[in-house]
Amino acid sequence: MKWLSQKIGMIGPPGIGKSEFWSHGEHTLYLQTEAGLNHLSVYKVPIREWGEFSEVFAQLKTRKDQGTLGFDCIIWDTIDKTVDLANQEAISRGRAKCKAIDINTVGDIPNGAGWTWATELIENMFAKFETLGVCLIYIGHLESREIKSPTSSYHKLTISIGGKTGGFLLSWPDHLLNIEASMQGENLRRRVRTLPMQTMDAKSRGGYVPDGMEWSKNSKDNYTRFRSLFQ
Repeated sequence: MKWLSQKIGMIGPPGIGKSEFWSHGEHTLYLQTEAGLNHLSVYKVPIREWGEFSEVFAQLKTRKDQGTLGFDCIIWDTIDKTVDLANQEAISRGRAKCKAIDINTVGDIPNGAGWTWATELIENMFAKFETLGVCLIYIGHLESREIKSPTSSYHKLTISIGGKTGGFLLSWPDHLLNIEASMQGENLRRRVRTLPMQTMDAKSRGGYVPDGMEWSKNSKDNYTRFRSLFQ
């Protein structure tokens, strides 16, 4: 399976090395929406408002058309903050369209339009970046969410973004890597989960990423083993 056609989501607890894992790619660009990459020597573009995604895309598209793109992988770090920026953009649009209403949150926009706009912003942005022909990755936070039915309830480890946007982000990637982390004595054990279960959102289309890949203390070795799964 070709690396350049992959769409990947990675979710997991904070501070377990998710951003560092991808830093070993030689031609990787981070779209940095929140602090936390200063310790990594990587190509990164700070993103502080929604419109900057379009500006970055336009520059990358020009470079691709000129044959000088230079990147084979683009990462949203983090997708949580990216969604926050989409929500802020939806609020701005809502205020412009519904001037008689006091709009402070996405939910204040009538008829659920704010949530729809925010989701469409994310969908349309991803669709544009897919035209660059590179591997696309988002890094996100993890949430243990209670799922209730009329007869029972259980907790599910999933992306910490709900609603339509969360649903899209779960369905979009070819591989949803749920990083399972636990302490064994003084050692941190980390495993890449790709097998969907009732209690965990994870997947790997075609089974290219085996369930349960162990991460050692050597982040570069972990990345090299993962990258070798693709052409």
